[in-house]
Amino acid sequence: MGTGALAAGLAALKGHAAKAKPFLVAEAKKMAETGLQIVEGQATGDINAAQAKILLRMQGNASRSVLTAVETIGMIAAQDAINAALGVVRGAVNKAVGIALL
Repeated sequence: MGTGALAAGLAALKGHAAKAKPFLVAEAKKMAETGLQIVEGQATGDINAAQAKILLRMQGNASRSVLTAVETIGMIAAQDAINAALGVVRGAVNKAVGIALL
């Protein structure tokens, strides 16, 4: 029963990873682009230290907002995994006792 519950939970989680990946990939690219912009701007003198700090802070704020969506996907994934695992346990218990107990 434990193995079946684990398998069901993991299967539920895998479906959500694909939903989170685009957010993570896009945000990682944006962070890298901001870092590159700061480095290049500092090298050419187009961006001073204060501006670099502001740009980095702005990117951090934007990333937090986007990654909140990933956190929400994670909470939904956790609930789906719990429900899937409980479904396996429910089925096994109900079968063992011969009635729909759970």
